[in-house]
Amino acid sequence: MKKQVIEYAGVPVGITIPDGDRLKFIAVKFPVIDLDGSQYESIGELRRAIHEHMQNSAPEDQALLLGAANAPTPVSSTADRKVFNAA
Repeated sequence: MKKQVIEYAGVPVGITIPDGDRLKFIAVKFPVIDLDGSQYESIGELRRAIHEHMQNSAPEDQALLLGAANAPTPVSSTADRKVFNAA
């Protein structure tokens, strides 16, 4: 297991770090802060947790990430880093 950037709707929302045989999620965006420190068996389990959390979030939290997702893309590419899109 390696550290990975986790995205939702194209916006980086956190990272995962290995924690024994599990993955620990470190949130970097407020809309997913409730998941900070949670541990998951796989990226798939984390993806489902983020998706479910965002579906049940307040509209203003959803809009915060969707607004950022629709902003102009920076010149740098995600090709050179480990990124997982949870959306």
